[in-house]
Amino acid sequence: MKKIFRRIGAVFTACALVLAGGTFVSVKASEFKGSIQIKLAHNQQDGSEIADTIAKFADFTDADSNGEISIKIYPSGQLGSETEEVEMVQAGILDMAKVSSNTLGQFDNRYAIFALPYLFTSQEHYYKAMENSEAVKKLFRATADQGFIAIGYYANGSRNYYLKNDVCVDDPSDLAGMKIRSMVSTTSMGMIEAMGGTPVPMSSSETYSALQQGIVDGAENTELALTVNGHEDLVSSYTYTEHQYSPDIYIISTKKWNSLTEAQQAALEKALGETNDNFKSVYNSMMDAAIEEAQEHGVTIYRDIDKTAFIEAVQPLHQAYIVQGDEYKELYDDIELYKD
Repeated sequence: MKKIFRRIGAVFTACALVLAGGTFVSVKASEFKGSIQIKLAHNQQDGSEIADTIAKFADFTDADSNGEISIKIYPSGQLGSETEEVEMVQAGILDMAKVSSNTLGQFDNRYAIFALPYLFTSQEHYYKAMENSEAVKKLFRATADQGFIAIGYYANGSRNYYLKNDVCVDDPSDLAGMKIRSMVSTTSMGMIEAMGGTPVPMSSSETYSALQQGIVDGAENTELALTVNGHEDLVSSYTYTEHQYSPDIYIISTKKWNSLTEAQQAALEKALGETNDNFKSVYNSMMDAAIEEAQEHGVTIYRDIDKTAFIEAVQPLHQAYIVQGDEYKELYDDIELYKD
């Protein structure tokens, strides 16, 4: 145990030195014209379409704060894994991070709701609930005593199944006997089992080699996984099961947040909203381009499937979440209100 604490301490110390110096790490940033500097880390690959849209946060913040706040961005997981980034934010070593809701589920189990398959029934339901649900806003502030709060979200699209075989996945029987890469999440693993497959948990960076070596028969992710991660060369089919809309979340250190004035806090939230709106405006065209590229590589695309069998199969996961307590049910019920 002492070794673990020493390792964590060493990680924090190393990252603190990097954050303090700054010159040894490649970053995208505004020119620090403002009197307040905020350091943000994320794990999207520098130079990717998604990383470029996140980089706009610095420009929006500079404008909305009238030059008072500057954002310095550390992309590509330069400061560690998402779990390590959250821990650094908790400790006040790092100001902000953009991490997956699945990662936040390790720190507050209520965030596991966003891993529930078919929680959101459409992109419109997803956007409306994330932007308007009072219960979601309450969840975002619920971790203040843990050293961080959430102040915005990042509108990832739907996750869908893709396989090495050319198979339209429209029934649990299609995934029977299939080994499917899973996120390292109890809910995600349970989802794949309920939908007929056998989950094989691993990090996203391991998926390419797992597909290549036959360790897994397929995976589930957004369209960009096919192109950005090169999976289009290893799989034959992509089916729009649209089983998950899992947002990424922007978190900020409670200490940093409390050091800002109300006007500065409002400017930061406004800038995150504009960053998200900008991304949503280009997201669908990005996904269409990714699918077109995948088709050029021989991937068959299956759309407009009947999802009824899958929706029915995963209902026990919904019930297992709700029965954990009143706060869980309140959050679930409030999201349901925003269905089409």
